[in-house]
Amino acid sequence: MKLPKLSKEELAKRNALKRAAKPRIASTIVLYTGDPSHPKILMGQRSSRNDFMPSVFVFPGGRVDRVDSYAPYEGDLSDRTRRVLETVYNPRKARACVLAAIRETYEETGLMMGRQGTWKKNLNSESWDAFRTAEKMPDLSQIEVFGRAITPPHRHKRYDTWFFIQKYTGDTQVIEDSGELSNVGWYSFDQIKDLEQQRATTMMLAVLKNYLKRPKPEPTIFYSRMQNRRYVQGPFPG
Repeated sequence: MKLPKLSKEELAKRNALKRAAKPRIASTIVLYTGDPSHPKILMGQRSSRNDFMPSVFVFPGGRVDRVDSYAPYEGDLSDRTRRVLETVYNPRKARACVLAAIRETYEETGLMMGRQGTWKKNLNSESWDAFRTAEKMPDLSQIEVFGRAITPPHRHKRYDTWFFIQKYTGDTQVIEDSGELSNVGWYSFDQIKDLEQQRATTMMLAVLKNYLKRPKPEPTIFYSRMQNRRYVQGPFPG
C-alpha cells in the first residue's frame, strides 16, 4: 500500500523532526442509527486550517486526556472490550479511552451521551463540567471496541487510536457544528463514498461493514500499524 501524499505544510513539519513522533493515545467512536445493514453514521469535516489531515471527514474523537481517568461513569465495559483494552492498559486507563471518546463526541458535535445521574465532584474540565451541570453520566455499557490503528511514522503527529462503536437511539437532531468539525451529520455508506476521507477512515469503514454483518463481535479486533515502511494488519490481541 502506498503512503498517502502529504501537503507542503505537513511535509515541512515532519522534516523538522529529528525522529518519528511518539504516538499519543486517542479514541474515536462510530455512532450509528437505523438497521445495521443500512446504517447512518455520525461524521464531520475537519477544518481546512487544521495542520493534521485537514478537510477530511472523520468520526468524532481525539486524544485521551488525564482528566478522562477521573470522570464518573455508569455501567461497565463489556467483558470483551475490557479484555481487549486491558491487554495494553490498566483498568482505569482502559475506561479512560472510552470516556475520552464520549467527551470528544460532545466537544465536536454537541451530542452528550449518557444516563441521568448526579455528579459528586467538579473535575475542573469544561467539557466534563457540562455533563455535571446537565446531570448526565457517561454510560460505558453499550460501547464496543472494533479496531485499533497507529498513525504511520511519516506523519508529524501520530496517534494510537482505538475505534469504538455504539448504536445511538436518542434524538438525532441534537448535533451541531463546532470549532473542530463542520458539516456534522448522519451519513449513509453511499453518501460517505462521496466524502473526502483519510486512509485510516476508509479502512475502518470497511472493517465496520464487516463488524455490523456479524451476529456478535469477534473476540479480537482489527489492528493496523506500520513496520519497516510496510503496513501490517491483523487481529489484536494476536
